[in-house]
Amino acid sequence: MKRIGILLVIFALIACDQPEPTAHDITASSKHSIQWQGVYHGVFPCPSCEGMDTTIELSLPNNYTIDTVRLGNDPLSYSGSGTFQWDKTGNIIILDRGHIYQVYADHLYLLDVEFKRIKGPDAERYRVDKIKGLGSISPN
Repeated sequence: MKRIGILLVIFALIACDQPEPTAHDITASSKHSIQWQGVYHGVFPCPSCEGMDTTIELSLPNNYTIDTVRLGNDPLSYSGSGTFQWDKTGNIIILDRGHIYQVYADHLYLLDVEFKRIKGPDAERYRVDKIKGLGSISPN
């Protein structure tokens, strides 16, 4: 019985010496562990229209192109491009136009200004899914 107690103390001491894994391990971040470059597409909710048809292309080094079309009776479109920055976790990008996205292997989630997922009945609609290919976005 005494040996079991000694072994438990040894295991506890060994476990205390191990570095604690962190949530911000840069090598496990989206920036370093997935193929984030590509074209993403989805339709975001819109309070004054039928939706915002959105296509985003992310490319190296940290560039993006975005096309949005306001769906409905009065369609308006926007096309732009620029650069983005990764946050310190390497899992979130901030476009120079202010949009914030959490990056996953096959989709992006639009985040609010506090870097949190948007909640509510339309929460899953604040997502653009990756589509095949790295080609340029073509105008609609």
